[in-house]
Parts: sequence; structure tokens; C-alpha cells
Amino acid sequence: MQRMEKPKLRTDLDHPISIRRPAGSLSRDMPRHWNGGDAFATHFLNALSSTFPFGEAFFIRSVRHYQAQIRDPRLRERVRGFTGQEAQHSRVHADHVEILIEQGYTALAVRNRVADRVMRWYNRRLPVFSLVITAALEHMTALLARQMLLDPLLRTGQMHPEMSRLWRWHALEEAEHKSVAFDVLMEVSPSHWLRVYVMISTLILLSIAILDRMIYMLWKDGLLFRGQTWLSGWQFLFGPTGFLRGMGPNFRSWFRREFHPDEIDDRPLIEQHAPLIVAEIANRISD
Repeated sequence: MQRMEKPKLRTDLDHPISIRRPAGSLSRDMPRHWNGGDAFATHFLNALSSTFPFGEAFFIRSVRHYQAQIRDPRLRERVRGFTGQEAQHSRVHADHVEILIEQGYTALAVRNRVADRVMRWYNRRLPVFSLVITAALEHMTALLARQMLLDPLLRTGQMHPEMSRLWRWHALEEAEHKSVAFDVLMEVSPSHWLRVYVMISTLILLSIAILDRMIYMLWKDGLLFRGQTWLSGWQFLFGPTGFLRGMGPNFRSWFRREFHPDEIDDRPLIEQHAPLIVAEIANRISD
């Protein structure tokens, strides 16, 4: 049987990866339910945000481990942009986690310390596996980012203004650097079956982690056992305009042998939204 070639770098879709540092910090009087007053919608994104400080640091270590093996100078430059953007995401979301802890969700600190130790162990002992996890998670976060950029008014219009700017900024940069970890992976270990296995296992573990954190925060709010909480949650995620609605085909594209992240072309979204988002983050996040 003829061996299929690994997916190639999509140099035809190259675009700059700018490192931006949002000015200021999030205000300490952030509303508890900042996403339109909806506890489930807020805590779903809180749970996701709470994984970013250690998660983005894990991504940076995973990619940097193989920096010396990257032959393509354009990819080396994109790796520098990727690590710079992820460092800023980790910093700003760490600020958000501090606010959550101040609001009483103190167990998030313990969860993050444990997760960070586990991720550091993976980086040291299983560097290839860490890189595949990074590429898989970058695919998932890029799809979530695409959802936000496709209809910012629907996805972020009900948010507190600071959180709206944070999520749209993060979404823009996820779209910009979504293929970097994948391209490094193709240089290092272009195994189709490894990335299929890792995507399935990573999706399961991430779903458990998000659900655990979300349940904890809903429990702290006294809303965990209210039927309305879960009804609104179902609508938020899977309703006619649900956050996860319609993502299936793009998610499943990962499992094709010839898949490349840039075949989902986000350039029009980047060009449309970048000027406003860049202008917003140039001012203080908290106005």
C-alpha cells in the first residue's frame, strides 16, 4: 500500500501573527453572572477560562520543545507569534481566575495547581504526546473562536463589556495562530492514528474538566439543582442558536488523514474583526 504524504504547510493561507498586549486589567467588581445574567452561560465560559492559565503555558512548552527541529523559517516566525499570543492569553485569563477566586470559587486555585503539575510532567516525559494534545486543543479552541467571530453580537452582545472584549480578542488570536501547533506536529510526528486517538481522549478529559468546574461554581451559587439552570444551559449550548450548534462537520474534519486547520478559512473573519478588536484592547480592558 502506498504511504500517503503528510499534510503540507498551507503557505497560501499564511497571515501575520501579531503579539498584542491588552492594556490594563479586569475590574474587581465584575458581576458574578456577567453573561447576560445567565449562570450556566457564565460558568461554562468561566470554566473554560479557568483552564487557560496553565493550558496556554502547556501549549507554549509543547511547541518550544521542538523549536530547534523546525526547518521552515516562516514556521519558526509563526511559532514566535504563537508563543507570544499564548503568553498574553495566559496572563489575562489568570487575572480572570483571580477574580473568580475573590468571588468565592476558591477551589479553582487547587484545581489549577494540580493541573499545572500534571501538564508539566507531560511536557517533560511525553513531549510528542504533549504536542499532539496541543494541536488537538488548538483545533477545538479555533472552532469555538470561529463561533464567536461569525456572530459577535449573538455570542458576546449580552456579556459585560470587559468580558466581551476579552473573548473577542482571544477568539481573533486563536483564529490567527490555529495551524501553528499542527504544522510543528507535522514536522515532528505526522502520525494520523496518533492524532485521532489523542483527539478522542483529549475531548473526553476536557469535557470532564469543564463539567467539573462548572458544576462546582453552580453549586457555590446554589443553582446546581434548579431545573431552569440546566434548561437554559441546554439552550445556550444546543438550542437553535446554541454555542456548539453546527460545529460538528468542522470538528470531524480533524479525523481525515489529509486534514489541515487552514482548510477552514478564517481569513475573512480576521480581516473583518481585527481593526475594531485591536482598537478596543489598546484601551484599558476596564474603562
